[in-house]
Amino acid sequence: MSKKILSIALAVVMLFSVLAFSASAANTTVTTTFPADGQCGFRVVTDAYVGMPAGETVTLKVYWVHPVGTVYTDNIQAQGNVVIAYTDGFALNTSSTTNGNDARTWGATYLDMGLFKDSNVNVSSTYSSGIISKLSTADQAYGWDTAILVQSAIDTNSGYAPKSGFPVDPDCEFFSLSFTTTREITNADSFGIPSHTIGSTSKIGYPGGTAAKYYTAANTINSEGVVAPLVVSVNETATAKMRPGTEDGTVDLGLTGTVNGLSFNPGKTAVLHGDGSVAGYVAKNLNAAGVQARVNGVVAADEAANIYADGDGFKYRAVIAGIDADGLGAQIEVRTYITDVNGNTYFSNWMYIDAATAHDNAVGNGMTGIA
Repeated sequence: MSKKILSIALAVVMLFSVLAFSASAANTTVTTTFPADGQCGFRVVTDAYVGMPAGETVTLKVYWVHPVGTVYTDNIQAQGNVVIAYTDGFALNTSSTTNGNDARTWGATYLDMGLFKDSNVNVSSTYSSGIISKLSTADQAYGWDTAILVQSAIDTNSGYAPKSGFPVDPDCEFFSLSFTTTREITNADSFGIPSHTIGSTSKIGYPGGTAAKYYTAANTINSEGVVAPLVVSVNETATAKMRPGTEDGTVDLGLTGTVNGLSFNPGKTAVLHGDGSVAGYVAKNLNAAGVQARVNGVVAADEAANIYADGDGFKYRAVIAGIDADGLGAQIEVRTYITDVNGNTYFSNWMYIDAATAHDNAVGNGMTGIA
């Protein structure tokens, strides 16, 4: 990829007037594996970032990921436990040495169903030691030294049962965990689901017979089950913007990437006119800034030509263009990324996008709707 000079816009208002897109140069490389028919997967995401100081609160979320074409209104999921391991840069926010459920929050969708009451979060040192002692060679490289077990149990008084399962909301986490940083966070820190627990202790259930059945290890995808502190993040779904596409019956989806200044310094350098006045700025440490969208399993991407200062870091917006009317109901996931001048690429977490809602919001703001 040729080096791009990325201007730092002087004001946020310039964002929409100066951006130029070059989709042909965008990064469509995807290193994660998406579940196929008969499979299910875990996605672990965090708001921890490189350079985060000690004493800050970190939220970790665990999602279920399902194959393209999943009908989410069907009862397709039952309960499942999850093991989370992590480095010593994080401490779980619990007052207990045995049951840390005060640090766990069920996702709003699942909490509203009344499925889970006081399911345990096993935080005992004995349990942790047992998990850590069995880490695979690959998992040992992450440096995890603590592990906990997040358990789930269906409240049968809610009207749901293991044999029938319950609806899944792909845009809602199954649960979240609260941590506090114990020191400055580096790119060597991480959270993850240990591979040796997949399909056994860490399991995903589905309805069947008289009790829940579980996906086997071979059919449980964990390629997004390990997450390092972020350098670049993608904003929440509500910030996804939509505009009419170039071709009739299409729309473009704009997404914002955010980079914390503690995590990456773009190297803001002034470019001067001959008389010494400032003509603009370049980010000498940055080679590219872009977004990827996985639409029904097919990856599209776009890169921004400009970034703009925002607080202690910077932001940029890039656009996935040409989503047709049928695409509004597609399974769309996005992530943002930057590439530095040394060729290192940093990705955000993947995030599910509800394009239909983004479309409705745009129509509410005056955009002509796509039939």
